[in-house]
Amino acid sequence: MDSINNFLDNILNINNLFKKLLESYFKKNFDEVENITNQISDLESQCDKIRRDVERKIYQETLIPDMRGDVLGMLENLDKIPGQIQANAHSFNTEKPVIESELSKNFLQLCDYASECIALLIEGSRNFFIDKKVTIEKCLQVSKIESKADKVSTVLKKNIFSNEKNGLATKVHLRYFVEIMDEVANLSEDVADRLIISSSKN
Repeated sequence: MDSINNFLDNILNINNLFKKLLESYFKKNFDEVENITNQISDLESQCDKIRRDVERKIYQETLIPDMRGDVLGMLENLDKIPGQIQANAHSFNTEKPVIESELSKNFLQLCDYASECIALLIEGSRNFFIDKKVTIEKCLQVSKIESKADKVSTVLKKNIFSNEKNGLATKVHLRYFVEIMDEVANLSEDVADRLIISSSKN
């Protein structure tokens, strides 16, 4: 259980770091963006290692046989989130999209909603072994926040493509960054939905 908590802590840390990365990006502090990207990569590697260690222990020591499949599924799906955030960080760090100041507020709002989805999901995941009613409650909240993220994503895309100053290539490039950030909220909702099913049957 300690290993799983460490795994969840790492995801939360990655979540918090990405918000700092985005804030640094809009301040054009690109050295800090690169530094945070490296920190996220290190933590993501730790997540992979912890997940593999926990999976090995569960199989070798035949732990929680009744819940084994659900726990392994939860870890595997949760691990997609830091992987996505790491990929997003690298994309910002290497591609450096030109995001106009009037769009930055919406990008940060999208980041906040995705971040809130992750925080709720982590809280729900911790309670999976303690109080499944709390797990279900937190995971249902993820869907509500994910809907808000979708609305911000839609507004961003509309604003991007209605800007006549930018060419199609720039518009498509910016849309890509909206979609990869929105994907974090989508992944959180997917994991939350599976956790609700697992919590309801156990």
